[in-house]
Amino acid sequence: MINESAKDKQTWKPLKSTSATPETPAVTPATPTTPPFHGLENKLLQSCKHENALHPCSSLESLESLRYTPEPVHPTLSATIGSKKYINNDYSPYGSRSQSPVATPHSCTSNTSFLKPRRQYTGFQISGYKRNHVHVVLQTVDLPVNGSETAGAPHLTGFFTIQGLTAHQSEITTFFEGFAATENSGFLSSSVPHNLKDLRANDTIDMEHWLNFPSFKGMCCNDKTVASTILDGSYVHSDYLRKRFIYMRWKERFLVPDADLDSVEGASFEGYYYIVHDQLTGNIFGFYYHKDAERFQRLELVPVKDSYGGSCGFEFN
Repeated sequence: MINESAKDKQTWKPLKSTSATPETPAVTPATPTTPPFHGLENKLLQSCKHENALHPCSSLESLESLRYTPEPVHPTLSATIGSKKYINNDYSPYGSRSQSPVATPHSCTSNTSFLKPRRQYTGFQISGYKRNHVHVVLQTVDLPVNGSETAGAPHLTGFFTIQGLTAHQSEITTFFEGFAATENSGFLSSSVPHNLKDLRANDTIDMEHWLNFPSFKGMCCNDKTVASTILDGSYVHSDYLRKRFIYMRWKERFLVPDADLDSVEGASFEGYYYIVHDQLTGNIFGFYYHKDAERFQRLELVPVKDSYGGSCGFEFN
């Protein structure tokens, strides 16, 4: 969800905070005029040459500040964050660690140590020099295993609450669905099923966002075969649950508890998030995308310790 003021005022719609800024934010890359694959290859090569050439948010507030908030942050967080937002040199086999997937009774879906029903996350959404507190509660987690997934069925769902997004409402909550990059649905929009077209942009935009995650960039740059097969559409993201990082798209579907409302003045949820989840730390990072929104608005979340009990807080008839 973003602030609507950051979007074109001629296309006013429902929910994300988009405060208008007098100048183009430094984090906004030039929009490609065309999305040819050779352009993607050149972009990927240049990205690999410049290890730190990411799109950093200009905000001075970030995940580091969570250490000083009253929210219950896991005590090992400070040890794992350090000076980097991601840890790229861990290649542990997660099948033999406590982070390994846990199969559900149906055996075709699973959850993980951090991605499980009623797990809560806290953090911020950062746009320019503004940050908004975010609280996420997972409701269902059905991550497909062994390639068995139902077309269009979300891999996880939950509630996304953001504070201070608009002057009209101090807090806004939406229901969202998440879809992981699996062996059946990859990283590019061209591989996203047609019935999930609201999670599709184009392959160039996809790569611009995925490459801002150091873990994804490392995966591509360390093995050129991975990069080339992603670009030509032949890459299969197999055994994704046994990898350290799980990549997803999150899409907000409707307002809670007023699901019949189509919009909130001053906000929009028309876009979606590119998400990476670190199975070692539990942290979640993301970038919001909508064609009319400020580029690279960042989402940073950490798991709330011992937060997977109690009620999700809403019921659906």
